[in-house]
Amino acid sequence: MSLPQVNSLDTARGASQTADNGIASNGTASGGMQLRNEFLQMMVAQLQNQDPTNPLDGSQYVTQLAQFSMVEGVEQLKVLQQKSIAMMDTQQVLQSTDLIGRDVMVPTATLKQGEEKAVRGQIELAGAADLVELKVFDQHGTLVQTRSWGETKAGGMDYDLSVLPAGEYSFEVKASLDGATVQSKHYVSSTVDRVTLPGTGEIMLEVAGVGEVPLFSAIQFGKSA
Repeated sequence: MSLPQVNSLDTARGASQTADNGIASNGTASGGMQLRNEFLQMMVAQLQNQDPTNPLDGSQYVTQLAQFSMVEGVEQLKVLQQKSIAMMDTQQVLQSTDLIGRDVMVPTATLKQGEEKAVRGQIELAGAADLVELKVFDQHGTLVQTRSWGETKAGGMDYDLSVLPAGEYSFEVKASLDGATVQSKHYVSSTVDRVTLPGTGEIMLEVAGVGEVPLFSAIQFGKSA
């Protein structure tokens, strides 16, 4: 009496899982190794009980064993990749804590000044412009400062404003070329108060006067004044 011959990887997987419901089904490397060991045990049992007049084809077992080894190798790579990603995330968070107390340039259209001080920022232009204008308004909507530039290339353009008293401010940027609007982004430099890692997994910076912004939205890092 002989055992049924295993003809494919799927058949072997199903047979081994039926023989032992305790096999791990989470795709880990240990689960793949256990499955391979059970396959070897089943192969030995089949060889011991084969019909001498009709021996089984050993090449099928070699092929199936190679398939199990390949699956096990892929599972081990997945585990190593997951561990590597976790270590990189941890390293990024630890490195980000060094930013606390430093100045960062982050995108914002508003700023809340806790004390009287000068403001440093940047305007990023999507294209060349022949007129760029920056207006700063206080919380009452009163225009308190304005800056303008002539011909300007595409890219970042740093600026410095005069000292502004404590209060809330908003920034308005208009850029144009031959009367056509040029897209722009506005950034302000301020101090990092805290680094957080919300449930989303994205590292966030708590920036003074701005609020929470993603770490990778910052374009400049430097020492605080």
